[in-house]
Amino acid sequence: MNPALKSFQVILLAFSLIISLLLVSNVIPVNKAEPVGFGNGLRYGLDFAGGTQIQLKLASEVTPEVMDIEKKILENRLNSMGLREIPVNPWGSQYLIIQIAAATPQEAENIENILKQQARFEERIDGALAIKGDEITVDLGPRGTEVYRLQGGYSWGVVVSHSKEGACRFGQVGDAKRGRPVDIFIDRPENTSILFSESDYQMLSNLTETGDSDRFFYDGTAMDIIENRSVIPALPTGNETELIQKLSVLREKGYSKAILAADESKISDALRNRLEEEGYRTTRTPQGNLSHVDWIAKLVGLQSSPRLDFDPHGECVYEARITGSAPTLDGAIQEVQKNQVLLTSGNLPVELTVESKSTTPPALGRKFLSYSFYTGLVAILVVAVLMYIRYRRMGIVVPVMVTVASEITIILGMAALIKWELDLPAMAGIIATVGTGVDHQIVITDESLKRTRQKKAVGVSERIRRAFFIIFTAASTVVAAMLPLFAIGAGMLKGFALTTIMGVFIGVLITRSAYAKMIEGILRKEE
Repeated sequence: MNPALKSFQVILLAFSLIISLLLVSNVIPVNKAEPVGFGNGLRYGLDFAGGTQIQLKLASEVTPEVMDIEKKILENRLNSMGLREIPVNPWGSQYLIIQIAAATPQEAENIENILKQQARFEERIDGALAIKGDEITVDLGPRGTEVYRLQGGYSWGVVVSHSKEGACRFGQVGDAKRGRPVDIFIDRPENTSILFSESDYQMLSNLTETGDSDRFFYDGTAMDIIENRSVIPALPTGNETELIQKLSVLREKGYSKAILAADESKISDALRNRLEEEGYRTTRTPQGNLSHVDWIAKLVGLQSSPRLDFDPHGECVYEARITGSAPTLDGAIQEVQKNQVLLTSGNLPVELTVESKSTTPPALGRKFLSYSFYTGLVAILVVAVLMYIRYRRMGIVVPVMVTVASEITIILGMAALIKWELDLPAMAGIIATVGTGVDHQIVITDESLKRTRQKKAVGVSERIRRAFFIIFTAASTVVAAMLPLFAIGAGMLKGFALTTIMGVFIGVLITRSAYAKMIEGILRKEE
């Protein structure tokens, strides 16, 4: 066996290739929605899976800080509606782009409706409404925030202003409630009952704290948060006849919707079907992998529960501060931004409109995917032919092709690992990386084959080191050119930039080094 095949670089290449194949084939289950099969571990963007792209236009140009808040509000709004995670990408200073891969027409319409409507922001104290979204104003400038150092950490604050109606209601509701939680809700379910299995209902009725967080628990149980602070009826489903009777009473008060807080094993589809036949609108929100705290928050739309740190004595409160502390400066700044997003979720800082919407059918997406595959295959074959014409030696062409194929597979494996959605620009980045990789391999090969005119020829290892100086310089230039695109670009530019950067790093750190060892072993045999 050629000693080069036992080198660390070649072994690393082989190991990376095997792991990447397992990731791409979903043997390592990175895409739980798909079975095992080649390519099933990858996530595809709307170019390949089909879907919808929505372009939003803001009423005016905004600063990067305000744009970031708009972005986070929209992401929170979409995620709070129980939809899958949908990225919102800024484009310039006035546009936002949303891409929803593999979306059905109904999903796309639902998302568009959510974007058009205002989120319902509420502040409640012990269940009583204190402030609504249109009654609050947040200064997003420097004067509206404060961060200063304390012993052992940092303190932060966000200043808010209330309208006259909201200010007086807040003062009345908060009278003698100093120290009580001010519960902040976004899209709290209205006219809705929450149905639990008997075991979950009993558990939440006794749960007063959790091991992972106590940010919502003050002086009551988890069920108190749902029934008393969120003002949402909660019912156990153990006795079906009794449940229907209680729902009928609630229906007379306007409660026509029900959230089934369990999967099919705890609350059957038969019960759900019966409720829908009775005219109730139902949805499911099982706990899944969520903690008890996060599950409750998702059910009721609860975002945060800061304490009321003063007693308004029933007087109108026109200005208030939400304060807190964090161990680091970055943590304090993040808390400020988080609360700005929450407090402005009822009213976006700048109004937006849906400027355009384009849809790619799934069948057309599959054609794009197959065309990309054939394009890449043709590119590899053309490179192989040109390499053979140049060197007339299969001992050089085969290692080049093995390296190219390995590099593409490892890039795809990394994309599967980080759950990056592949689209046409990403595929273009992979093809561009292949071209860069072959270019670098030609440099390595030419430097290795070169004989100096000196009396004593320079060794193969020294020539390869010279080649790598050229390669590192070229790779650094490519990465420097791609970083701005990745940092400020939207989806299409990010996909191209990310795959190009990944390809360069994988090439320099893994595949180019392995190829150099292969070619070094081949040439040493000939010397």
